[in-house]
Amino acid sequence: MNTFFSDTDGLIGFSLFGWLHLLTIAVLILAVYLLYRFRFRLMKWRFREQMRYLFAGIMFLNMTVYYGLKLYTGTWDFHVHLPLHFCFISGYLFMYALVTNRKEMFHWLYFFAFAGPLPAILLPDLTCGFDRFLYWQYFISHHFFLIAVFYCLFVLQWRVERKDIVPAIIKANFVFLLVFLFNQLFHTNYIMTSTLPSHILRLMPFLSHFQSPILLLELAGVASALFAYSFVLYDYNRRSVLS
Repeated sequence: MNTFFSDTDGLIGFSLFGWLHLLTIAVLILAVYLLYRFRFRLMKWRFREQMRYLFAGIMFLNMTVYYGLKLYTGTWDFHVHLPLHFCFISGYLFMYALVTNRKEMFHWLYFFAFAGPLPAILLPDLTCGFDRFLYWQYFISHHFFLIAVFYCLFVLQWRVERKDIVPAIIKANFVFLLVFLFNQLFHTNYIMTSTLPSHILRLMPFLSHFQSPILLLELAGVASALFAYSFVLYDYNRRSVLS
């Protein structure tokens, strides 16, 4: 059990675009497809609203164990382990929206859920497989997070519209600005405002020519928002045809 919660690589490795990376993405795609495929049945499920609490509970427990282990083992580092990564910020806000049934927050949190987890899903900085807790922490805070978001979109019918894109980008930039100021003050690199991670630079060395990653982050955020809206548009068009 101690090895399961250790930071060391296990017997099952995780490499960028390796079999486990691709399998993890495939699980996400399959889960989203099944949610959409059986959305009408799930809408009639008597416990469909209670699932909000289950999603929030799993996400909160995941982060509690993650930070609790860091504190217990003495590996917690102020410079990298505060919940100021965009994935974690978005995750905690989404947990709050789930528990309090704040549907109006979903108008912009939906786009946050893509801008944060999606880059980490495609380009993860992970080396251990599912025989280590770190893999599951990564999966729950990114893939499971997105699955919960799609559940709200397809099953709970929490609505998102095109007009929500710009306010979401503005709110994301406000969060980005606050974290950027924090980074400048405490010499940290949350949300990669100062430098891009080394594994991304190894994969795409030409990015090292950019003195600041801010423009790249802005472009990635806008691209993620447009990609996120494509699911909303497809669902809306399908409903228009079926109605």
